[in-house]
Amino acid sequence: MKVNSFCLASLLTLCTFSVSANDVSFSIGGGYPYFVIPEVSLSTNAGTQRWYANYNIGFDDGFSVGFEHALTTDKKHALGLVIGALGVQEDDDECGGTEDSLGNIIGCGFIEIFDDETTNGLGLSYSYLFSGLNESGWRVRFDLGYGEGSISNEKRADGGVSVSYQF
Repeated sequence: MKVNSFCLASLLTLCTFSVSANDVSFSIGGGYPYFVIPEVSLSTNAGTQRWYANYNIGFDDGFSVGFEHALTTDKKHALGLVIGALGVQEDDDECGGTEDSLGNIIGCGFIEIFDDETTNGLGLSYSYLFSGLNESGWRVRFDLGYGEGSISNEKRADGGVSVSYQF
């Protein structure tokens, strides 16, 4: 919960900057473990860097903010840092009850489907941008980091992959 509050505050700070319309971009994408990822970004340093904030919706949900820097002159490869929702893992809690009744079996089935939790933490990202950083077009991003589960507070590594289109 602390990380989500930090991410929301960072998003609000990002949105309060006085920038021209060309510096702010929006994108929508999806991947694994998040199926829908709307994102807003702010271009900096002559288009070679960007700050972004997104909301990740999938098996569970969460906010994240990040920074990317282009590695090449064509700006098609970028490395970055991300804080917030990194991925989703299944909660390891066992389903309660020792009965083999039909109600307990069905209840445990629903719990098993919906017991995923977001890993919030700090990670690294690599992006391949088909048109270049801060340009309209398709992007593939890989995130990998370390954090803790949003419910269980279990420490773990997690990550994800997404494909998105920047407008």
